[in-house]
Amino acid sequence: MSLALTVLVVLAAIALALTLAYLPMKLLLQQIARNVQQFIARQRERRQATRPTPDRRKPGEP
Repeated sequence: MSLALTVLVVLAAIALALTLAYLPMKLLLQQIARNVQQFIARQRERRQATRPTPDRRKPGEP
């Protein structure tokens, strides 16, 4: 009986920990994804903007 109760308590603790960790992790990943999308958009805008100086990159290089 003691072993079954111990296993039940451990499983409940793991379930509680996963439940409490899910929301903050989801929010963190959403924030990271939003920041990456904003960064990509800013880089795209910077590359499309005309500059007074010539492009220093060699043709053929990515």
